[in-house]
Amino acid sequence: MGGTSTNWMHVKSAFLNGVLEEEIYMEQPQGFVSKGNEAKVLRLRKALCGSKQASQAWYSRINQYFTDQGFRRSKSEPTLYIKTQGQHDNLLVLLYVDDLIYTCNKLKMMKEFKEDMMEKFVMTDLGLLNHFLGIEVRQQKDGIFISQFKYTEALLKKFKMYGCKFVITPLVTYEKLQKDDGASKADTSHYKSLIGSLLYLTTARPNIMYATSLLSRFMQRPSQIHYGATKRIL
Repeated sequence: MGGTSTNWMHVKSAFLNGVLEEEIYMEQPQGFVSKGNEAKVLRLRKALCGSKQASQAWYSRINQYFTDQGFRRSKSEPTLYIKTQGQHDNLLVLLYVDDLIYTCNKLKMMKEFKEDMMEKFVMTDLGLLNHFLGIEVRQQKDGIFISQFKYTEALLKKFKMYGCKFVITPLVTYEKLQKDDGASKADTSHYKSLIGSLLYLTTARPNIMYATSLLSRFMQRPSQIHYGATKRIL
């Protein structure tokens, strides 16, 4: 969405906001034991961090808030909420556990949303989004650009490929990879770790998607040939 900014906020103690719909009791915590009632337990009205119901209660609470504020939830992405005003003004909010990313083509809508959120919940305004889940975000006048430079650098160092020679293509042209290629076996856990890391890298590098997906087929019994092909992507 060129010409707009993308901001983010953090919900403090998000899991303490969820209201429980079932009866749950706990022992009186140390330092808060009621004299004369030591044998009694406490009934929880809201969720506690670490309880099984905490995340579900929080999502139910925040989902109800968005619904009441006129947002609609995306059918393809359950944590994406969209609010429309008029014909062209759209406010997009993405929820990730206790973090919120939001953007809009109308600054007034963004400001009203932030003020209302900070009134309803205890929030930390983190300003412009610049880094999220290993993805670097650069917001410029002509658009918003994402990259995974630091993640890529750390990945190369982890698998001892930092400073390696470059290749033009992620796969050798016309090479056929097979499950039983006769080569010695590679370390399965090491191979799976590398494939998983590369799959996350496809967020900013879609050009390695095909090669990574192809090599992910051999995660059960990878050979040194498969491992060599995967290192080529690095």
